[in-house]
Amino acid sequence: MQKPGLTPKQAAFVAEFLIDRNATQAAIRAGYSRKTANEQGARLLANVSVRAAIDSVQNDLAHRAGITAEQVMRERRRIALFDPRRLFNAEGSPIPIQDLDDDVVAAIAGIEIVQMGTDKETGVACMVKKYRLAAKDSSLTALERFFGTNEKPVRFALPEITDAASCAKAQSAVLRAVASGEIPPSEGQTMSTLIENQRRAFETTEVAERLEKIEELLGKKGSVQ
Repeated sequence: MQKPGLTPKQAAFVAEFLIDRNATQAAIRAGYSRKTANEQGARLLANVSVRAAIDSVQNDLAHRAGITAEQVMRERRRIALFDPRRLFNAEGSPIPIQDLDDDVVAAIAGIEIVQMGTDKETGVACMVKKYRLAAKDSSLTALERFFGTNEKPVRFALPEITDAASCAKAQSAVLRAVASGEIPPSEGQTMSTLIENQRRAFETTEVAERLEKIEELLGKKGSVQ
């Protein structure tokens, strides 16, 4: 069903993007030109209505699957803060897997069981169990992003950037801030690069929009003939 506020092609892009989350390929499959698909994909993802439609569908899928943000965060926490000592009892012996608590089991990514042989007297099989634990890095990074602990404080507020012309004003503000010592040259260079990339993105979007209008006009003329 088409989401309100979207054109048929935008709605098609939303549906295609959710398949593989590849904006360029989604734009192509939705009917946009292959020559401008990369720019069109980026522009569509920046469109407020398109982004809202994607988020709406994702939230609906998560709801129907019974997945909540709280559950995901809880699983991230279990992996990121897991203490391997919880796999052993007070005597240092491994705790049977059926006796491990939910937090410990959630941090186990895999189990390998190797049968070494059979005890001749008891007839009991001798086995070695190897637990493979989930990597902590990605979960710690996800938690850092959520709480903002990996973000540097912003010490310089850029002028509002809304189009290619406003990028020039922002660049001038950065140069003045570097000259006055408000920000170090290294940060000024980083900010200037980001602003320049944004300016190019604006210009690319404008060109892509013009090409899309031309394609639509040509398509209408072809259908009339």
